[in-house]
Amino acid sequence: EAEAAPAEAASQAADEGQAAYGDGPTGAATAPDAVPEAEWQPGSGVRLINPLGSMADAYAGTGLAFTNYVHGFNAILDYIMTSGGLKATRTLPGVDEEALKPEGGLPCACHPSDHLSIAADLELV
Repeated sequence: EAEAAPAEAASQAADEGQAAYGDGPTGAATAPDAVPEAEWQPGSGVRLINPLGSMADAYAGTGLAFTNYVHGFNAILDYIMTSGGLKATRTLPGVDEEALKPEGGLPCACHPSDHLSIAADLELV
């Protein structure tokens, strides 16, 4: 009998009550515990736990309006997150939307990427 394709093997393992990536006969790591239905959120299904504790956005409260500005869309897509004993003491300023309008957005001569650079000085507290 020929060996089952990976997708077929995963389906068969699931039908037999085994996690295809579990510690069982397939030999991979055990599946994590499922999030209880009472804790479900739209778009969630995986519980992410940061072993360093809660995270903070280094740019919070700075007024950064966007890191990506292309035709018909602008938003913050890039972040510097800190946790534990790290604190942002200073951040690289963002770019004013009015400065990008004549250029037609990103990328442009002054900013050759579709994402703006962000940076932060961090202090260990």
